[in-house]
Amino acid sequence: MIGEKFQAKAAYRALKLIFYSLNSGLLIFFIVAIYLNEMQIPEFKVGFDILTYVNVFLLASIPAGYSISSRKMEAIDAGDSFSSKFGQLQAAMIIRWAMIEGTALFSLVGLIVLQDAKQLVIFVICILVLSSNTVTKEKVTRMAKLNAEESRSLDE
Repeated sequence: MIGEKFQAKAAYRALKLIFYSLNSGLLIFFIVAIYLNEMQIPEFKVGFDILTYVNVFLLASIPAGYSISSRKMEAIDAGDSFSSKFGQLQAAMIIRWAMIEGTALFSLVGLIVLQDAKQLVIFVICILVLSSNTVTKEKVTRMAKLNAEESRSLDE
C-alpha cells in the first residue's frame, strides 16, 4: 500500500477492514462472554467491585484517545503527499479505536468474572462510541485533509 506507489483504494480498504475487524472481534468476544454465562445476560448486582471502578476509570481513556488522535489529525499538512496524509490518519484512527477497544475488552472480562450487568452497560457504551467512528470516504477526506483528486481516488 505504501511504498513505491501509494495505492489509495487498497489503503482505504485496509483501514475499513481494521475497523470492521475490531467491531467483529468485540462482538464475538461478547458472544463468548454470554456463552460462558449459560447464554443469559447477568443481573445488576448491588454495589461496585474494584473491576467496575477500574473500568469506569478506563472510560476516561476514550476521550484521551480522541484528544491524541485529534492532535495527530490536526498536524496533517494539506500539502503533504497523499501517502503521508493517509498514513498519519491511519495511525490516528488506530489510536482512537484502540482506546475504545481496550475499555470494551476489559468490560467483557469484567462481565465474565463478575457476572454483573454494569459491565455490559460499559461494553454497550464502548460499542456505540466505536460504531460512531466508522470509516467513510467523507470522513477520511475531511480528517486527512485530502484534495478533490485524492478523495476521488478512494472510490471503490
